[in-house]
Amino acid sequence: MAPIEHHDTLVLHKHRSPHPFFTPTYLSFIDPHTGERKGSWSSRRARKGRYSPKSHTIHYAGAGSSSKEEGEGSGEIRKIESLTTGRIKREESKFKPHLRADVSFWLAVSFTLGSMVWVVNGYLVWFPIIRPSLDTEPFSKTAAATAFLGGSIFEIGAYLGVVEVLDRGREINFGTALGKLLNHRRSVRRETGLKLDEIKSRSHSASTPPSTSDSGDDGDGDESWLSDKKGFIWWGKPMWHDMGYLAAIVQLFAATIFWVSTLTGLPGVIPGFADGGGSQAIIDVFFWTPQVIGGTGFIVSSLILMVEVQKKWWLPNLLEIGWWVGLWNLIGAIGFMLCGALGYASSSSKAEYQSGLATFWGSWAFLLGSFCQVWEVIWRELSDKDT
Repeated sequence: MAPIEHHDTLVLHKHRSPHPFFTPTYLSFIDPHTGERKGSWSSRRARKGRYSPKSHTIHYAGAGSSSKEEGEGSGEIRKIESLTTGRIKREESKFKPHLRADVSFWLAVSFTLGSMVWVVNGYLVWFPIIRPSLDTEPFSKTAAATAFLGGSIFEIGAYLGVVEVLDRGREINFGTALGKLLNHRRSVRRETGLKLDEIKSRSHSASTPPSTSDSGDDGDGDESWLSDKKGFIWWGKPMWHDMGYLAAIVQLFAATIFWVSTLTGLPGVIPGFADGGGSQAIIDVFFWTPQVIGGTGFIVSSLILMVEVQKKWWLPNLLEIGWWVGLWNLIGAIGFMLCGALGYASSSSKAEYQSGLATFWGSWAFLLGSFCQVWEVIWRELSDKDT
């Protein structure tokens, strides 16, 4: 591991998290000499690989009993210094279009393809309602087939979402310096910081070692994910304290339940359903209910993703592309949920019309959200090996 004094020094100024249960979703760093903002870290941007990995010497206040800062609350904290590798945004960082076929890219592509199929399905479902002459067997079978295809692609995309979180999770697991930083900050107030005078004197001293308990194996842990020798992690231990993981696992559950409705909607699965008949109880339980449950799960997942990038849980972040991804997915999820909820009363022509219309505009909203995801993963900071 390179000597710690060879790396730029940052001081953690504050962090952001919607609840102490979750690890911070945002970190703000300042220059130890000037006190000016020098960098930031975002959980979503790191997960999407939008910034290249960089190594810094980071000073921060963590939970402990070694010291207690005046004016920083009643809890005891300790000064920690560690060599940390993470996807930190520097003030001079710039995005450039760059195509990198990693898991984040294929995740965006899969949801885009799935949304396109659902848009076609929306036309096939809604148009026969407003123009009964189109209500033919070929239209009905094609609508069922596109629903099954779209649901299957969404299932793949939802699984890739979990893979993305677990793969990037190697960068923030507890064996890395960044992971320890995030876990330490769960136990202190967001404004808890260090005195710059002390850090200046320490950073000028080349003989000052990093803290004993938090830098012993940081270099090895950071280098292991940086080398990419392990490949993708296709499944792994839950990361319940990470908002991205929670959103991804809820989305996978929702996509799986929703997929059931696309399966039962195929001709012949529910006897008589394709011909406009069949048992109403079976149709309600195995066709409409999975849409309601799955759509509700999509709503919850979208809300989590929006809150993850917001400065406050109630304050929209209009300047963050990830927030728009969550917003459009939220609108699409509401549409898909309403399709199932109104389907219970499909014997009413008005309910049937609104149910088909909800699929139509919901699919378009999902497509817009998918386009935002593609934009998000194409515009990245170039790494040294890309330039």
